Amino acid sequence: MSRHASRERALQTLFQMDVNDMDPETAMESAQTMLDEAAYDVVLYRQLVGGVLAHREWLDESLVHFSDDWEVERMSGVDRNILRIALYELAWQPDLPHAIVMDEAVELCKEYATEHSARFVNGVLAGVVRDIDRLRQEATDQSP
Repeated sequence: MSRHASRERALQTLFQMDVNDMDPETAMESAQTMLDEAAYDVVLYRQLVGGVLAHREWLDESLVHFSDDWEVERMSGVDRNILRIALYELAWQPDLPHAIVMDEAVELCKEYATEHSARFVNGVLAGVVRDIDRLRQEATDQSP
């Protein structure tokens, strides 16, 4: 079971929800019926999608700050959701090495986004990592 494949499935699901204005359950059901569950970690997939959805407002506010006031709605749907997943992992999964989260985000950009996306995503996440302690405290404070 691949963590990369779980991130990839989460990206596809979140993107589908954005583009098609689909509710979370329908999007997750659709993704899981189309994919071989043996190829990815379903628990991690659900954790990523659920975590991004539960904290999307906070994630988006943070992304605006770290992207030099770029409105989240103006970002491409792929970039926006890659950044949401990576920021969620950085803020709520402190045991994951920063470099792995950033590398995974860049790899997803190379597979699914434009040629300039990897640089943009890497730059935003570099700013996040520089301020990670404050962000984790904010994330902890706002969690239910």
